[in-house]
Amino acid sequence: MESLVKDRVTEFYAEKCALSSNQHGFTSGRSCLTNLLETFEAWTRILDEGYGLDVIFLDYRKTFDTVPHRRLLEKLRLSGIAGRLLNWIKAFLEDRKIIVGVLGSFSAWVEVLSGVPQGSVF
Repeated sequence: MESLVKDRVTEFYAEKCALSSNQHGFTSGRSCLTNLLETFEAWTRILDEGYGLDVIFLDYRKTFDTVPHRRLLEKLRLSGIAGRLLNWIKAFLEDRKIIVGVLGSFSAWVEVLSGVPQGSVF
């Protein structure tokens, strides 16, 4: 079901032309690898033309783990996602709890207010 919802959200943004041509993740036919290849090609072209190049690396791997559910849902709503699709995403994210166990000792249950479940396609 998650894959169907992800596909519909992706279609929605593609139809609205809301995705940048620089968007590689979560788009059909594009990936982190295509992003890397395009970037490498641009850097090579710049250096071949005799220009200097400075590069700054940023690591966004935990970005989606920190997006508050309420903020994400509001952004989806403001972008035009509504009705059953928005309600499904809301139900998918809300009312999740976690507990941590180490060597037989467990923490209290805590409500999850941000991020998506591990293994999710979102």
